[in-house]
Amino acid sequence: MPIPIFVAAILEVIAAALALYEALDVLEDIYEGLDKYNKGIEQAKKELEKTISSLKDEIDKKISEKEQVAMLLAAAGTDPQNSKTKRGEGWGSDKTVIKAAIQQRIPFRRVISEVCEKADAMPVLQLRKKKGITVKDLPKAKRKALEEILRVGLENVADVDLDQFVLVRLKQFAASLMFEFVDYCLDWASPLKAEVTFGPAKSYNDPPLDGATRLKRVGKISPFYPFPPPNNRAGSLSADLIINEYRKEPTGKNNLFAIVEIKFEGDKLEAKQFENYEELLKKAALTKTENSPIRYNNKPVSSGGRLSLFRYPLDKPLEETGEEKKRKTGKTGKK
Repeated sequence: MPIPIFVAAILEVIAAALALYEALDVLEDIYEGLDKYNKGIEQAKKELEKTISSLKDEIDKKISEKEQVAMLLAAAGTDPQNSKTKRGEGWGSDKTVIKAAIQQRIPFRRVISEVCEKADAMPVLQLRKKKGITVKDLPKAKRKALEEILRVGLENVADVDLDQFVLVRLKQFAASLMFEFVDYCLDWASPLKAEVTFGPAKSYNDPPLDGATRLKRVGKISPFYPFPPPNNRAGSLSADLIINEYRKEPTGKNNLFAIVEIKFEGDKLEAKQFENYEELLKKAALTKTENSPIRYNNKPVSSGGRLSLFRYPLDKPLEETGEEKKRKTGKTGKK
């Protein structure tokens, strides 16, 4: 089945953005990396403009808003899940709600896998300095910086291997920065949004925005934490990744195609987190019902969106088909 043009064009933009992002080497140090990142992204975007301008035009001019959901559904229908993912096997699959999330079909599995692969290998993940200093040896100021990146007090993780915990969380942090960079390159209109906060519980307010489609960020060390008010209250949810139905519409309950929770090997899986996401999706279904101008037989919207779990590397996709490789190499003659 042909790759939908919307998904294919987005894939090309993301591939170009990630290649340059990796070449910039802006995250060599876990404490200075964010500052380098902030200084480098404007230059990176300028370098990308010539490469992706035609692709952005292709997305904007050839794809109508009303077709995007159909294209996402088509892409999800051809989700290249491996056999373990299809069967919901492996780490964390003993809980029904988690197994269902593992098996959920989604678009952009290859993109998510590629980002995780790069995050897994980025130098930001080096926990030990050249002199052999560990996290426990850091001065108070740097420990505080690390706490903000991890979104948890280090004293609260005394019962786990601290270096392993930090390693996993930094992988997620690096992945989120990459998704944010892609969003930036697409003028904040990427269908993939990282670290999206809804909250607090029960109401699950939509995430605050800084403009029409850009998510509001207030963190100085980690852009994703602390959460912006009013979603900084207890009981709020922060989704690792949201896939929007319409990329040029605000991210929120009325525009959810899927919630994707990303877990790296060694991270914990808790059923409660996925149960909370299901409550959020129920709220999203009510919101979509209220805002839907036309409903078949006046029936309410049955689902607020999909709930997916992507475990890296366990849920990596199948090998690319010949058509996918051809699409990647067709315009430039090389990958």
